[in-house]
Amino acid sequence: MSALPIVAISVGDPNGVGVEVLLKAFQDKRLFKRCIPVVYANETFIQKQQLLFHTNVPLAVVNEEPKKNTLNIVPIWKSSPTVAFGKQTSEAGRAAFESLRAAALAVQHGNADVLVTAPINKAAIKSQDFPFAGHTHYLGALWGDDALMILAHENLRVALLTDHIPLHQVSRAITPSLIMGKARELYHSLQQDFDCSTPKIALLGLNPHAGDQGVIGTEDEAILKPVIKALHQEGVLISGPFAADGFFGQKSYTDFDAVLSCYHDQGLVGFKTLAFGNGVNITAGLPFVRTSPDHGTAFAIAGKGVASPVSFATAVEMACKIYNNRQKNS
Repeated sequence: MSALPIVAISVGDPNGVGVEVLLKAFQDKRLFKRCIPVVYANETFIQKQQLLFHTNVPLAVVNEEPKKNTLNIVPIWKSSPTVAFGKQTSEAGRAAFESLRAAALAVQHGNADVLVTAPINKAAIKSQDFPFAGHTHYLGALWGDDALMILAHENLRVALLTDHIPLHQVSRAITPSLIMGKARELYHSLQQDFDCSTPKIALLGLNPHAGDQGVIGTEDEAILKPVIKALHQEGVLISGPFAADGFFGQKSYTDFDAVLSCYHDQGLVGFKTLAFGNGVNITAGLPFVRTSPDHGTAFAIAGKGVASPVSFATAVEMACKIYNNRQKNS
């Protein structure tokens, strides 16, 4: 392996902004000083996107050792997918899956150090090969461990107890064993990936006002509080449950290293209000590092050349930082 981390990159949905933000990110040559990027697609597809978005990133087709200061391309498609910006198509979904699978296997097989994924369209990629709700569950199945979704920006980190499940399933999904497992994963990730020696975690309440002592639902009193007590006995510094609205409104998150949210929108509305376009989606709890920008395919602006590369570039930088922290802390 090179002294610089080798970053395997999947292109996401070809009809979205994935390749645009990828190329724009590596327009900044400083990013090549952090890593050696390898994208899984084909040369023709990347070259056409480069012409469309008027970027001049150096490209090289490779099958073995990737080159420094170059966006390396490993050809994995026999032919380029038909691009229809802003459209949901099965052809684009298949291409996105093939790129993701190749990049993830490259990391698993030791040909790359970390994985950075461009956004997918969940409906387009859904198939027999990809019966998952998103990247997090796919990588958990492929890499053989329990995945934890974390959104991070500077000192704000929000992790999810439940992620891509319908809201009506959340309450019964939140069990003591789930909370214990996710809290332990988050605590370990904060130590290993973010170099926090004694992390402090805030757990948000499930019900409005964290149940108001059982007046608005009993789960916070009956499930969350006993688990918090049990985790304290293990040495996990977790506090709560906190009412989510007041917690974000009063900026209480600044007192903690991470926030553990009961469900997707509870945590991510707060996170994206504060940091959208600058954050990073991290999959913790796995043997390998994976990051992604904090936005989706952005079909509404795809192909128009106006997508910001900030979150993608930050995802690459954070993947490298987490990889280096793991090397140091292992």
